[in-house]
Amino acid sequence: MQYDSVKVFLETMCEYNTVKINQVFTAEDGQSLSVRCLPNTTTFEITHSFTQEIVQNDSTEETAQYIISFLSSYDMSKSS
Repeated sequence: MQYDSVKVFLETMCEYNTVKINQVFTAEDGQSLSVRCLPNTTTFEITHSFTQEIVQNDSTEETAQYIISFLSSYDMSKSS
C-alpha cells in the first residue's frame, strides 16, 4: 500500500466526518488497525486490534505514515 493512496483515503474520510466510516488495515499476521475520523473534526482515532491501544492524531500525513509503518513492520519481521 502506498503512502499517497492512504493519505488520499484519509482525507476523503474526513470530508465525510458526519458519517461513521471505519477502515480496518490488516497485516498478514492478523493484527490490524481500525481507523476513523472523529465526528465533525479532522482528528483520526486509531485502535490497535491486539492491544486495544487508542491513538489520536490531527495530522493526515502523520496518520498515513503511522499506517504505512504498521503494515510494513510485518513485512520486515517476516523477511528476517
